[in-house]
Parts: sequence; C-alpha cells; structure tokens
Amino acid sequence: MTEPVSASAPGTEPAADPAPADSRDMYAVHAMLRRELAGLPEYVMNVGAGDGPHAEIVAEHIDFVTRVLHVHHEGEDLLVWPKLADRAPADAAPVLAAMQADHAEIDRGLSVLTDAATSWRANPDAARREAVVDALVELTPAVDSHLAAEETDALVLIDTYLSAPEWGEVGMHGIAHLSPEQYPLFFGMLLHDLEPDLYKVLEASLPPDLFADLAVSGPQEYARHRRRLARAA
Repeated sequence: MTEPVSASAPGTEPAADPAPADSRDMYAVHAMLRRELAGLPEYVMNVGAGDGPHAEIVAEHIDFVTRVLHVHHEGEDLLVWPKLADRAPADAAPVLAAMQADHAEIDRGLSVLTDAATSWRANPDAARREAVVDALVELTPAVDSHLAAEETDALVLIDTYLSAPEWGEVGMHGIAHLSPEQYPLFFGMLLHDLEPDLYKVLEASLPPDLFADLAVSGPQEYARHRRRLARAA
C-alpha cells in the first residue's frame, strides 16, 4: 500500500496535488450524534402510554437521527475505508478492521431500535415504549465508543491519505440522502452549541449563500423541533 501521488505525462508540468482532507468537521457531526442519542430515552419515557400523537413526534425524531447515523457510516464504508486500505501502511489495517466491525455492530443495534420504534409508533403502550428505551440503552454506548475510537485512530489517517475533494464526497453522500425540506433541521442540529472553530470549518465547507441561509433557518427550525419534542414530554 502506498501514499497517493500525482503523476503527469512526460514533458508536462506535474499537476498540483489537491489539498489534503480536513476531517475536523467530523467532530461537529459526532457531537450532534452524541447529543441527540443521549436525549432520546428521556423523550421516549415522557410519552404517556396510549398517547399516539406524541409518540409519533418522538418516533419521527428517532427515525431522523438513526438515518443520519446510518448514512454517515455508509459514506465511510463506501468512500473512506476502501481508499485507506489501498493507501495507508499495513499497520493501519487493525484500525480499519475495527471501524468496519463497529459499523456492523451499530447497524445491528439500529435494526433492533428501528423495529422497536416502528412497533411503538403503531401501538404506543408501556411495554413497547420500554422496548424502545432498552434498544437505545443498548445502542448508545456502542456508538459512543466507536466515535471516540474514530476520533483517536482514524481521523489522522483520513487527513493523511485522502484529499479535500475526496473528503467532500463523503459529506455530499450524507447530504444527498436528505430532502431539501430536511436541510434546516439537520444543519440546526449540527450547528447547535458548536465551538467557534468548528463553526468556521463548517462555514468554509459550504457555498457562502447557502451557509448564510442555513445558519439562520437551521437554528430556528431546530428550536421549533425541540419545542415539539418537549411538548411531547
């Protein structure tokens, strides 16, 4: 396995290497996922047995958060780990294997949670509510452990062996799985309580006009969404 290099035809000037990946935006995504997953059990437990309208609101939020998590990992599985396997040194193989094994474990937990939330949504009794909480309690530590390991072991590989355009493709993979109507909520979740340096990283990753719009509409929509969830409680 070798590091990526640029090549040019004989007699031509070498093409400029693209800028390296800057994976700091991953910390913003991870902070969002940690916060949203941590808050879900309380939202579920505060829905009264038989309260279908409020169960619908909370179950829809579970669906959104878990889809964001799944698509986030799918982008890494398709666009990150295979490139790193080709380019990074052999001693990176255990890190990549651990990342993929974590994703498989998390996918199993997501499947259990999705099934439980679907059942609760259709019949919001106390037993089904408890099953959703149990699935969340089982899933969240696995996600937390994986995100921490990724930050410690994998981001340095991304920044070393992927280019900025390649890293941009990973972000666009996630965006492509959202409808335009979901952009404000997603970016509101992403920008909420974000550290200033990470805010600037996200700002630089989007066209200025789009970011300017989402920096206003996103927090507004997320605040409305949190009020809906709180009323469900």
